[in-house]
Amino acid sequence: MADLLALARAGDGDAFARLFQEHAPMLWKTAVAVMHDEDGAADALQETAVKAWRAVPRFDGKSALSTWLVRILLNTCYDELRARKKVIPFEDIARETDAGTALVALHGAVPEDPAEACARMDVHRALEQLGPDDRLVLSLFYVSDLPVARIAEMLGISEGAVRTRLSRARRRFKETYLRAGGPQRTIPHESHKEAMA
Repeated sequence: MADLLALARAGDGDAFARLFQEHAPMLWKTAVAVMHDEDGAADALQETAVKAWRAVPRFDGKSALSTWLVRILLNTCYDELRARKKVIPFEDIARETDAGTALVALHGAVPEDPAEACARMDVHRALEQLGPDDRLVLSLFYVSDLPVARIAEMLGISEGAVRTRLSRARRRFKETYLRAGGPQRTIPHESHKEAMA
């Protein structure tokens, strides 16, 4: 990877594209967690690629490349979210209410098990009501399966701060989920994974 980075810093677009592609799955999950919609996440990821390409000659290697890319992505996402607050999104005016359509959009197909479909929708609704910081830390920890130390490095905060954010995000998720009538057994709680982090 060091050779690809050196080539990218020297202006090799193919090398940069290969580096970015290696990190794209993790960046995508992060973008979706913050933006909370795939269109916004796709736009943020594309903008991140452009910004990173322009800035890669100045990348000093003091942090991991993935950390540097995540910071660019987060700044891009938060800029877009601030801009969105000035406009009422169309989907807030005319939101699709058909649960089957929503499930197809979320999962690509309606799950065969109706109970599973309802549980997924309950989790999705609860996550929708959380702030972007809560969605981000829960996504990085549970979806991307990153250890606390890695999340701390990516976000530029201490491991203790990550644990605090995880604890608060889990608590807010639980409260939101239970308010919506979701079953308590599916609520994330402090896991063996976190104890080992």
